[in-house]
Amino acid sequence: MIAAGIDGINNRTNPGKRLDIDMYADSQKMRSVKKLPLNLLDALRVFERNKVLKQSLGEEFSKAYISLKEDEWNSYASHFSTWEKENTIDV
Repeated sequence: MIAAGIDGINNRTNPGKRLDIDMYADSQKMRSVKKLPLNLLDALRVFERNKVLKQSLGEEFSKAYISLKEDEWNSYASHFSTWEKENTIDV
C-alpha cells in the first residue's frame, strides 16, 4: 500500500472523492466502485499486472511469491468439498 501511495503522489493521481459507506450493506448502490478480487487466483492475476507493486517488491521476489501462491491455489482447487461431493458429483 505504501508503494501505491507513493506512486499516486509522484504521478499526482486523483484518488477520487471520499466514500463513507458500508460496502457490505450498500455495495449495490456503488456499482462504479472497483471491488477487490474475490479469491486468491483473481488476486494473483491482478498482482501479475501491477507494475508498481512488482517493481517495489522486486522482480525476483514477485515471481517467487506468485509461484508459491499459485501452488497454494492449485492445492486448494484440487480438493472437493463435502458440499461438492454431495451436490454436484454423479456417482
